[in-house]
Amino acid sequence: MHCCLIRRSLVLLIAWASWTPSLTACENTDATAATDADTPAAAEESVQRYKLAYVFTTGQVVHLASEFQAQMSVRFKEAKQVDKNSSKLWKHYTVISVAPDGTGTLELQLDKAHQQVQFGDNPPEIFKSDDPKYHHRKFRDTLAKIGHPTAVIDYSPQGKLLQVVEPSGDKKIAPRKRPPQDHQGFLIPLPAEPVAVGDTWKDPFQQEVGIKGGLKRAIDMVRVYELESVEGDLAKISFKTSILTPVNNEEILAQLSQRQTEGTITFDMQKGLIVAKLITVNESVVNAFGEGTSLHTATKLTESVASSEVVAEKVQPASAETK
Repeated sequence: MHCCLIRRSLVLLIAWASWTPSLTACENTDATAATDADTPAAAEESVQRYKLAYVFTTGQVVHLASEFQAQMSVRFKEAKQVDKNSSKLWKHYTVISVAPDGTGTLELQLDKAHQQVQFGDNPPEIFKSDDPKYHHRKFRDTLAKIGHPTAVIDYSPQGKLLQVVEPSGDKKIAPRKRPPQDHQGFLIPLPAEPVAVGDTWKDPFQQEVGIKGGLKRAIDMVRVYELESVEGDLAKISFKTSILTPVNNEEILAQLSQRQTEGTITFDMQKGLIVAKLITVNESVVNAFGEGTSLHTATKLTESVASSEVVAEKVQPASAETK
């Protein structure tokens, strides 16, 4: 049980600790107006609608700062173990070029990372990319990304992921139902048509889970967004993720628990830019690892545009300093 928990915790930590290009599953995005079909045409026309679209400018650099907290609690009869992950990340993206249709080519980079993971009552393992004393070997993948472009991504003005070029130079076209690799995409999908407060749009995707025999199974999920409010240039967008495929297997539900995110996005309509995110998970699964066990997952991510530029700093760890 402990090994399973460690693997799940490390997957959670790594997924949130770095840029992951395959985050947006927005090929099927559609705007669904949450209005009454019997509403008179005149009243319908009086409803103010807003065009939501990203605005990319060649040379634009956007710095982001994020904080992440995760706690996974596993209970087996009377025994209980709590694993904790936390991180503070400083990162940025640069708009390399903009096509005539508004599609932006974005280069992503992780500038600095502070992370901590603790399994049960064991001492916490600490990582700081800017301090060689804390270059723990378990975080070597994150350290290798500091100060280097991690991917180049083409995004449409509606947040549709068009192409990913990884550091190796391999081009990867986003499949129709590409699963997100963490709770929330780098850019969220936006509706093609103007929407009013209360309108919703959907982002269907498939999430792969492991089943017995080393096989994989695709689970249909959907993330539903709603334009909750508008104040000046700032649009508040809420969202919630749900499982569409009927699932009666607790082990599969345990794998999906980290994907059932909800939260709010603050979008600057004038700048065409996400300026803040709040994303949470709070899920429990009974009999997650067999009869008499349970799993509770609670995570919280906050992210906002940084007020000052963070200078990337790459420090090479010495072998004696890597524990």
